[in-house]
Amino acid sequence: MRKAAFLLAFATAGCASSPWQSIESVPGGKLYVPKLYAPLLPGSIYPDRKAPVPAKGRPALVVVCPEKGSCPKDAILDQAAQRGFVALVTSVAEAAIAPRTEVDLARTGTVIVTPTSLKVEVHPPPEAGASPSSPSKKALLAALLESAPRVAPDGVVLKLYSPNSKGLLPAEAFRDAVEWLAGVLAPP
Repeated sequence: MRKAAFLLAFATAGCASSPWQSIESVPGGKLYVPKLYAPLLPGSIYPDRKAPVPAKGRPALVVVCPEKGSCPKDAILDQAAQRGFVALVTSVAEAAIAPRTEVDLARTGTVIVTPTSLKVEVHPPPEAGASPSSPSKKALLAALLESAPRVAPDGVVLKLYSPNSKGLLPAEAFRDAVEWLAGVLAPP
């Protein structure tokens, strides 16, 4: 009896719902469409998990991973799903999301990942005054302390991070990048 209870508990421990409504192979990569829910109460930020709504007019995120080597796409996709981004994961820097009802192409960002840096760009670049936290910034560059340029070019937010135990960017860099992008791409 104890064995059966243990096996049941072990088998159900990993049963978590995916944050994605759909995952499709599209030309250039994989497209992830998030699950969205109605607010718990009108005006609430808390979702009513019993009332799903279709993804429509969502901001888009193109994640460009290197062809060889590791890419922390799961960390980026987790943050993107929490913020309701439609995401395209690709290895081609010129890849773009085709027009779809789920996507607002006017609110698109690109995350270019390398082992020691991360570059986030907004397409088209934001207008001055578009975001209170970085009103005229058009890109975010996250890099390791020892490999970072000392001065950021005009219009670029530079964030420096200490390497993790493997000598790579820590998970906080990816969270910060998606948070920054969500702030810049927020509807007016």
